[in-house]
Amino acid sequence: MVVKQISSLIEYDEAVNTMEAGADNIGLVPMQNGGVPAHRVPIERVHRIFDECKRRGVTSVAIMLTNDPDEMIDLAKAIQPDILHIAGDGYAADEAFAARLKEVAPQTKLMQAVLVDDESAVDRAKKYAQYCDFILTDSGLAPDTGIGASGLTHDWSIVAECGKPVIMAGGLGPDNVAAAIEQCKPYGVDSLTKTSIKYDGGRMEKDIDKVRQFCINADEAAAKIGL
Repeated sequence: MVVKQISSLIEYDEAVNTMEAGADNIGLVPMQNGGVPAHRVPIERVHRIFDECKRRGVTSVAIMLTNDPDEMIDLAKAIQPDILHIAGDGYAADEAFAARLKEVAPQTKLMQAVLVDDESAVDRAKKYAQYCDFILTDSGLAPDTGIGASGLTHDWSIVAECGKPVIMAGGLGPDNVAAAIEQCKPYGVDSLTKTSIKYDGGRMEKDIDKVRQFCINADEAAAKIGL
């Protein structure tokens, strides 16, 4: 099995439909200082969506685009997600942050996004793997979206064998997720841009048909190579 992670859910019904379409992990951006305002989810709705994740056995992922570690810790304490995903453009997890997270949210695992821009990404991934539970490899870097959300792919050949589970992101959709799985054999795959409908003003919603096809194609590819 390869974990299918769908990122940047905003509405409750949209999240439920995404779970029913086959997603194993649901990622969203809780209300915080970083990120596109239209994509931030009010804390009350975060709780409602994550409670539904727990009821269905789906993994909840809180995406951190703020660069303030204190704000991240406060959000982790309030939300208690299954995974805290650090993806901001100016802060990366370190050993001290990992220890603080375990103090306030003992059951929450830590995932660090790694920008795959050149072969140095491998060394960065190995460094983060010393204190993170997951590594997410992604493409693109912007002040409003942090690492990722670019819709661009990266060089799959340097996806790190870092000793921790790797979730591949960066321009993955129904059209190429099977090839990514067959080439790299990752722990998981993540989709945002290619499974979303984007509107003027930054608003977006998931294209549930594309989410479903992404999950089907991922499952078929994983089965084909015995994952």
